[in-house]
Amino acid sequence: MYEEPAELMPRLAARAFVPRRPERPRIVAFVPAHNSADCIAKAIESLLAQTRPVDQIIVIPNGCSDDTADIARRYPAVVFELPRDPFKKSGVLNKAWWRYAQGADFVVCVDDDTALPDFAVEHWEQEFLANPMMGGSSSQPVMTGNSILCRIQRAEFAESATLSLRRGWCRVISGTGCMYRNEALREASHIPGQEGPWTYVSVVEDYHLTFQLRKLGWQCLMSPTVYCYTGSMQTIKALWHQRIKWQSGTIGDLINFGFNKLNWREWVQQFFGIICIIFWVLWLTSNGADLAQGQLKPNWFWLIYPLIFSAVESIHAWHIRGRDWKDMVLAASLFKALFYTWLSMAWIIASWWIILRGSTKDLWAAQYAAEGMEVDPDGIEAHGSLATPEEIDQRSPRGPDSGRLRDRSLVGSGSGRPGAAL
Repeated sequence: MYEEPAELMPRLAARAFVPRRPERPRIVAFVPAHNSADCIAKAIESLLAQTRPVDQIIVIPNGCSDDTADIARRYPAVVFELPRDPFKKSGVLNKAWWRYAQGADFVVCVDDDTALPDFAVEHWEQEFLANPMMGGSSSQPVMTGNSILCRIQRAEFAESATLSLRRGWCRVISGTGCMYRNEALREASHIPGQEGPWTYVSVVEDYHLTFQLRKLGWQCLMSPTVYCYTGSMQTIKALWHQRIKWQSGTIGDLINFGFNKLNWREWVQQFFGIICIIFWVLWLTSNGADLAQGQLKPNWFWLIYPLIFSAVESIHAWHIRGRDWKDMVLAASLFKALFYTWLSMAWIIASWWIILRGSTKDLWAAQYAAEGMEVDPDGIEAHGSLATPEEIDQRSPRGPDSGRLRDRSLVGSGSGRPGAAL
């Protein structure tokens, strides 16, 4: 059971009374990239167009086999090109953070397929200066694309962002587009077993980092004004592998972190998902048996629940940024709700099976392959597989003597945004 460390309280009190620095804060932006020649320019240009310019943009091509690095060099940005890092996004972010962010006050992270509005950094800076307890602020992801699958994902993320704004905190500072207070990142980098702020035992590191920041006493919030446009999964196969990675990561993190006051909602969500599966199996079995025996009698009362759900889905769809009539029809028809209900039940079962049988499958590689991206020919790597302390020490940015992991990682252990619930 998680308990608030006694030594944490003096630090929290000190943070609340830290005076503002008279000089303008230094802000650096990281753009980790992998074979993103088709979209990296848009990400960089969105950072260059900020009304509050960032002080330095660092593009981090990770083992790219295309023109990502060459395209990035056309812009006034530092191109920190790296060979394929065994720890993928976490590895390159840690290396860039140690090299370029030590003098920074705030760190912006933007995915290579993401574009921020021109006011994003300005609004983020105002949020952080007004709240010394804020450790990180997530943008509201807006999934791009006009297909039914893309619209479903856009509605899902809009619903999650609305939920986070309503409850006043978010459980995932989305690495798609976000800003961190560098003091909070420094504290996270000092956690035993960490080689930097971003962990190597998590397949989706943003949830893991958010949990650690919250555990350290920092507030993790959803920005009420900052959003970002980012790429969505274009096929059901790609979406399936993305969510398997997220769901398996969530389960692994929950097991590693244990049941505590910071993650009890995620445990409840897992339990609810299993109950939902049991309910649908029993409901279909019961009604199927009645239908086969000619005893199923339709009742007008059955329409009440679909009408209620349709109204609720329509209300959620109203909050979609850039919504149109197609989004509203998709929500009111309950297609999105039913599609995600069945798909999510399937990946809940698959993810628990992956965890329980101790699979060592590289979940990042599986997603890359599903998206048609290049897969590492060397096979299993630490991200999404069983990583030993020795492997992490040998390949870490600070060398073999920098620390030891507290425990071995479960496959897929680490972050996740099940249903993109931020």
